[in-house]
Amino acid sequence: MPPVTPFAPASAASAAGVVQAGPITAAQLEAVADEAYDKYPASCSHAVWHVIKRYVPDQAYRTANVLLDFLETDRRWKSVPVSEVAERASRGELIVGGLKESPNGHVVVVYPGAAKPAGGYAYTSGGKSVTMRARGPYPRVMSTSLSGWPGAKSRGDKTIWDPWASDAKFNQVKFWRLDLSVQ
Repeated sequence: MPPVTPFAPASAASAAGVVQAGPITAAQLEAVADEAYDKYPASCSHAVWHVIKRYVPDQAYRTANVLLDFLETDRRWKSVPVSEVAERASRGELIVGGLKESPNGHVVVVYPGAAKPAGGYAYTSGGKSVTMRARGPYPRVMSTSLSGWPGAKSRGDKTIWDPWASDAKFNQVKFWRLDLSVQ
Protein backbone atom coordinates (compact mmCIF):
# COMPACT_ATOMS: atom_id res chain seq x y z
CA MET A 1 0.00 0.00 0.00
CA PRO A 2 1.41 3.43 -0.87
CA PRO A 3 1.81 5.81 2.05
CA VAL A 4 -1.17 8.00 2.79
CA THR A 5 -0.43 11.69 3.04
CA PRO A 6 -1.63 13.28 6.28
CA PHE A 7 -4.07 16.11 5.85
CA ALA A 8 -5.46 18.97 7.89
CA PRO A 9 -8.91 18.35 9.39
CA ALA A 10 -11.72 20.76 8.65
CA SER A 11 -12.01 23.75 10.96
CA ALA A 12 -14.14 23.34 14.05
CA ALA A 13 -16.20 26.31 12.92
CA SER A 14 -17.68 24.18 10.13
CA ALA A 15 -19.30 21.91 12.72
CA ALA A 16 -22.13 24.37 13.33
CA GLY A 17 -25.34 23.64 11.48
CA VAL A 18 -28.56 21.73 11.46
CA VAL A 19 -28.54 17.97 10.86
CA GLN A 20 -30.01 17.26 7.43
CA ALA A 21 -29.67 14.77 4.60
CA GLY A 22 -27.06 15.32 1.93
CA PRO A 23 -23.51 16.67 1.98
CA ILE A 24 -21.92 17.50 5.32
CA THR A 25 -18.63 18.91 6.54
CA ALA A 26 -15.77 16.87 7.95
CA ALA A 27 -16.62 18.15 11.44
CA GLN A 28 -20.22 16.98 11.01
CA LEU A 29 -19.00 13.59 9.73
CA GLU A 30 -16.80 13.29 12.82
CA ALA A 31 -19.75 14.17 15.09
CA VAL A 32 -22.10 11.62 13.53
CA ALA A 33 -19.36 8.96 13.58
CA ASP A 34 -18.84 9.67 17.29
CA GLU A 35 -22.60 9.34 17.88
CA ALA A 36 -22.59 5.99 16.04
CA TYR A 37 -19.62 4.74 18.07
CA ASP A 38 -21.34 5.66 21.34
CA LYS A 39 -24.77 4.33 20.34
CA TYR A 40 -23.64 1.01 18.80
CA PRO A 41 -20.36 -0.05 20.49
CA ALA A 42 -20.89 -3.75 19.73
CA SER A 43 -22.35 -3.65 16.20
CA CYS A 44 -20.32 -2.42 13.26
CA SER A 45 -23.24 -2.68 10.86
CA HIS A 46 -25.54 -0.63 13.11
CA ALA A 47 -22.83 2.01 13.64
CA VAL A 48 -22.16 2.34 9.90
CA TRP A 49 -25.91 2.41 9.20
CA HIS A 50 -26.28 5.27 11.70
CA VAL A 51 -23.70 7.29 9.73
CA ILE A 52 -25.16 6.39 6.32
CA LYS A 53 -28.61 7.55 7.48
CA ARG A 54 -27.16 11.03 8.06
CA TYR A 55 -26.54 11.22 4.31
CA VAL A 56 -29.40 8.95 3.11
CA PRO A 57 -32.21 9.00 5.72
CA ASP A 58 -34.22 6.19 4.09
CA GLN A 59 -31.28 3.77 3.98
CA ALA A 60 -32.44 0.33 5.13
CA TYR A 61 -30.45 -1.49 7.82
CA ARG A 62 -28.23 -4.30 6.52
CA THR A 63 -25.81 -6.61 8.32
CA ALA A 64 -22.15 -6.20 7.35
CA ASN A 65 -22.00 -8.88 4.64
CA VAL A 66 -25.35 -7.81 3.15
CA LEU A 67 -24.29 -4.15 3.26
CA LEU A 68 -21.06 -5.00 1.41
CA ASP A 69 -23.07 -6.75 -1.33
CA PHE A 70 -25.30 -3.66 -1.52
CA LEU A 71 -22.34 -1.29 -1.84
CA GLU A 72 -21.03 -3.38 -4.75
CA THR A 73 -24.28 -3.05 -6.71
CA ASP A 74 -25.93 0.26 -5.76
CA ARG A 75 -25.13 2.97 -8.32
CA ARG A 76 -24.73 5.65 -5.62
CA TRP A 77 -21.72 3.84 -4.16
CA LYS A 78 -18.43 4.08 -6.08
CA SER A 79 -15.32 2.05 -5.41
CA VAL A 80 -12.50 4.27 -4.17
CA PRO A 81 -8.79 3.44 -3.81
CA VAL A 82 -7.39 3.50 -0.30
CA SER A 83 -5.00 6.25 -1.40
CA GLU A 84 -8.00 8.64 -1.72
CA VAL A 85 -10.05 7.84 1.38
CA ALA A 86 -8.37 10.25 3.82
CA GLU A 87 -8.66 13.26 1.52
CA ARG A 88 -12.28 12.50 0.69
CA ALA A 89 -13.26 12.03 4.36
CA SER A 90 -11.57 15.35 5.14
CA ARG A 91 -14.11 16.96 2.79
CA GLY A 92 -17.02 15.27 4.59
CA GLU A 93 -17.50 12.55 1.99
CA LEU A 94 -18.85 9.31 3.39
CA ILE A 95 -16.38 6.46 2.86
CA VAL A 96 -17.38 2.97 3.99
CA GLY A 97 -14.89 0.12 4.03
CA GLY A 98 -15.34 -3.52 4.72
CA LEU A 99 -14.51 -7.16 4.26
CA LYS A 100 -16.96 -10.04 3.91
CA GLU A 101 -16.20 -13.01 6.15
CA SER A 102 -18.13 -15.99 7.45
CA PRO A 103 -20.21 -15.83 9.55
CA ASN A 104 -19.87 -12.06 10.02
CA GLY A 105 -18.02 -9.51 7.95
CA HIS A 106 -16.84 -6.16 9.24
CA VAL A 107 -17.64 -2.61 8.07
CA VAL A 108 -16.13 0.74 9.06
CA VAL A 109 -16.40 4.45 8.28
CA VAL A 110 -13.29 6.45 7.39
CA TYR A 111 -12.94 9.14 10.05
CA PRO A 112 -11.77 12.65 9.17
CA GLY A 113 -8.48 13.84 10.59
CA ALA A 114 -4.76 13.51 10.07
CA ALA A 115 -3.40 10.07 9.24
CA LYS A 116 -1.64 8.31 12.09
CA PRO A 117 0.47 5.21 12.61
CA ALA A 118 -1.48 1.97 12.85
CA GLY A 119 -0.89 -0.28 15.85
CA GLY A 120 0.60 0.82 19.13
CA TYR A 121 -2.29 -0.53 21.21
CA ALA A 122 -2.21 -3.34 23.77
CA TYR A 123 -3.96 -6.69 23.39
CA THR A 124 -3.79 -10.05 25.12
CA SER A 125 -2.36 -13.11 23.38
CA GLY A 126 -1.88 -16.42 25.16
CA GLY A 127 -2.57 -14.73 28.49
CA LYS A 128 0.19 -12.16 27.96
CA SER A 129 -0.16 -8.46 27.30
CA VAL A 130 1.31 -7.59 23.91
CA THR A 131 1.57 -4.29 22.03
CA MET A 132 0.67 -4.30 18.33
CA ARG A 133 3.70 -3.00 16.48
CA ALA A 134 3.32 0.50 15.11
CA ARG A 135 3.23 0.97 11.35
CA GLY A 136 1.76 3.48 8.98
CA PRO A 137 0.57 6.10 8.51
CA TYR A 138 -3.04 5.24 7.68
CA PRO A 139 -6.30 7.19 7.71
CA ARG A 140 -8.32 7.14 10.93
CA VAL A 141 -11.41 4.97 11.34
CA MET A 142 -14.70 4.70 13.23
CA SER A 143 -15.17 1.04 14.02
CA THR A 144 -17.24 -0.94 16.51
CA SER A 145 -17.40 -4.69 16.91
CA LEU A 146 -18.89 -7.70 18.67
CA SER A 147 -15.39 -9.08 19.03
CA GLY A 148 -12.99 -8.27 21.81
CA TRP A 149 -10.24 -7.28 19.35
CA PRO A 150 -9.08 -3.82 20.50
CA GLY A 151 -8.09 -2.77 16.98
CA ALA A 152 -11.73 -3.08 15.90
CA LYS A 153 -12.92 -0.49 18.44
CA SER A 154 -12.11 3.04 17.33
CA ARG A 155 -13.59 6.48 17.75
CA GLY A 156 -11.01 7.89 15.39
CA ASP A 157 -8.12 6.82 17.63
CA LYS A 158 -7.14 3.87 15.42
CA THR A 159 -6.69 3.44 11.69
CA ILE A 160 -8.33 1.68 8.76
CA TRP A 161 -5.66 -1.05 9.08
CA ASP A 162 -6.25 -1.83 12.78
CA PRO A 163 -9.60 -3.69 12.66
CA TRP A 164 -7.96 -6.37 10.49
CA ALA A 165 -4.44 -6.11 11.97
CA SER A 166 -2.79 -8.00 9.17
CA ASP A 167 -1.58 -6.99 5.73
CA ALA A 168 -3.10 -10.11 4.18
CA LYS A 169 -6.57 -9.26 5.50
CA PHE A 170 -6.26 -5.51 4.96
CA ASN A 171 -5.33 -6.05 1.30
CA GLN A 172 -8.78 -7.65 0.84
CA VAL A 173 -10.68 -4.70 2.36
CA LYS A 174 -12.62 -2.58 -0.14
CA PHE A 175 -13.72 1.04 0.20
CA TRP A 176 -16.66 2.88 -1.34
CA ARG A 177 -17.66 6.54 -1.42
CA LEU A 178 -21.25 7.73 -1.50
CA ASP A 179 -21.88 9.78 -4.64
CA LEU A 180 -24.70 12.16 -3.69
CA SER A 181 -24.99 13.42 -7.28
CA VAL A 182 -26.48 10.07 -8.34
CA GLN A 183 -30.17 9.66 -7.64
